[in-house]
Amino acid sequence: MIICYHTTIDKPWSSSELEQKIAPIPSALKQKILKKRNHSDVQLSVGGNLLVLELLKHFNLDLTLNDLLYNPYHRPYFNAGFDFNISHAGNRVICCATTQGKVGIDIELTAPVNFDYDDYFTTIEQQNIRSNKDPNTEFFKYWTRKEALLKAIGTGVYTPLLAMDVSGDIFTYKGETYYLSPIDIDPAYQSCMAHTVKQEIAIQYLTL
Repeated sequence: MIICYHTTIDKPWSSSELEQKIAPIPSALKQKILKKRNHSDVQLSVGGNLLVLELLKHFNLDLTLNDLLYNPYHRPYFNAGFDFNISHAGNRVICCATTQGKVGIDIELTAPVNFDYDDYFTTIEQQNIRSNKDPNTEFFKYWTRKEALLKAIGTGVYTPLLAMDVSGDIFTYKGETYYLSPIDIDPAYQSCMAHTVKQEIAIQYLTL
């Protein structure tokens, strides 16, 4: 089963609140988070790491954030048959995890789009976006599908967006099959998960 925990950061934290919430995070990772310029980004990053800790508890794994490793593209992972991925946008954070295969998640706050699609979407994807009655929302639907897929593959922006067509729900990359599943947690957001094992998905809101 894939478990997705999500939360909201509804207000700025005081110094004491931040100190209390960031306490479970290892020093090196904590310093990296605190270097972020925007206080909102700090809070969202802390929230994402706290969701990871909750997922480790859920799967009853004897792991901590000190056990994190990073692939050549800076994607964090645990060397323990457990995969997770975090995304945040606006005031929302989501983290999905599984002990079967790989997983990638992306969430975006729907907003007006004013730039050309040509460098990001295939011809079919562009046609589907422009012909939709709500092209703005459709744009973010496709964007999150691509981002989730890139994160599941583990290469991030190092794989060109035009190299993949996500107009279908299944995508094959270098011999591995990825399934694309929309995640609906807020009508103001678009979110999608990519995963290599077709399995049940459970979504739960947590208050941090």
